[in-house]
Amino acid sequence: MVANFIILIVQLLVLAMVLFMIHWHIVALTSVPWVRTPRWKTKKILQFADLKADERVVDFGSGDGSVVIDAARDFGAVGVGLETQFALVWFARLRVRFLGLTERIRFIRGDMFRTKMPDADLIYCYLFPELNASLEPILKSHYPSGTRVVSRTFAFKTLPLIRSEKIGSETIFLYQIP
Repeated sequence: MVANFIILIVQLLVLAMVLFMIHWHIVALTSVPWVRTPRWKTKKILQFADLKADERVVDFGSGDGSVVIDAARDFGAVGVGLETQFALVWFARLRVRFLGLTERIRFIRGDMFRTKMPDADLIYCYLFPELNASLEPILKSHYPSGTRVVSRTFAFKTLPLIRSEKIGSETIFLYQIP
């Protein structure tokens, strides 16, 4: 009896994994794929952006929540992750609960072009150039002058560039809302 129950649980887990992988591939083909920023790189990027304790960080396309988790854990920041994929939002929320960071981090499941923009001192983006181009006027109209925007790999065309730097094999760009 117990063996049958264990076999059933394993089968359900395998089925869930297969369904997740199918969903993952469909999303990767139809939108921006999720690529995790390694912790060592996130730390360097947030140092480069001069993140301070209690500043508000927003990550557009937050994936599994790594950037806002690292911002809260390593810098004492408050974070909001915005992500469209249900499974990634669920996993990010689970990670935050497990790490005891629920008071400092929240995740919003939604489209960044249709969701109310959360308040931010620093905005993190790792999006394709065409998404940066579409997001740029929204950032300029919603966020106050002085809000910092850090972008991994892909530049914004008209935001004022403060500086850029190579971190590993990628260029990181730091901007400021005019």
